[in-house]
Amino acid sequence: MFINLWALPIESITPSVIAKAIETINKRDVLETATRILQHLNGVFRYAQAKGLCEGNSAAPVKEILPRKKTNGRMPALLDWNSLGALLRAADAARLSPSVRAAHRLLAFSATRISNVVQAEWKEFDLDADIPIWVIPRAKMKDHTRIGDHRIPLSPQITAELKAWGKLFGRRGYVFPSPTGNQYISRESLEKAYRVTLNMAGKHAPHGWRSAFSTLARDNGFEQDVVELALDHAHGNEVVRAYDRGERFTQRVGLYKWWGEKLTHAQNGAEVIELTKKVA
Repeated sequence: MFINLWALPIESITPSVIAKAIETINKRDVLETATRILQHLNGVFRYAQAKGLCEGNSAAPVKEILPRKKTNGRMPALLDWNSLGALLRAADAARLSPSVRAAHRLLAFSATRISNVVQAEWKEFDLDADIPIWVIPRAKMKDHTRIGDHRIPLSPQITAELKAWGKLFGRRGYVFPSPTGNQYISRESLEKAYRVTLNMAGKHAPHGWRSAFSTLARDNGFEQDVVELALDHAHGNEVVRAYDRGERFTQRVGLYKWWGEKLTHAQNGAEVIELTKKVA
């Protein structure tokens, strides 16, 4: 049964009432949505307490009913070209919403964090530059202490896809609007697409593209510093970072060009064909 919390006097809302509402939401397999709503309710109750409208925070105990995300510290990731190509083909054939499908493509070709992808705005992209680029404001990045925004040079493959996407929706506002009326799709919608629709639970998470990018790039001879900077990770020790402030941007352009080509070849089955020839 749906419980409209907003229609109830705040002093009458008990932890058990909130728990029923949150459990109902979580049963739809949207843990992140349930978590965010509970966080919002916590803020409402803290405000009400400060205003003397209620004595306690009825939302506080409810966090105990939400399941913890199981993790061993590492997100699952596919680390070979054949498997990555098969995943890209499966996503193309799957029934995904247009925004989720397009976001998945940018996630794979940019190897950036899922939050940056779902919250991407058209004003961050310059697709018509000699070197197409995505500039993510530092405030949106995980590490807010580093100097400067994070620049991602875009490969020709994903640049062409973004241009085509922009023609459909116009290059205004958020890049991946939500079909539910929200400003942009949720990260949970993308995570669920991998976990359920693509059957990648325990095999490859959206974050897994960063692991695949890092592992395969270094295995193919790219310098560790270049790869770490591409992922917006700190490189070297504190002394090295104090003197080495270069972005290795030219090398990163080459890295993303290589990544785009390899993913495209893998999706087209080129890597499988090459492997078969070697075995034969």
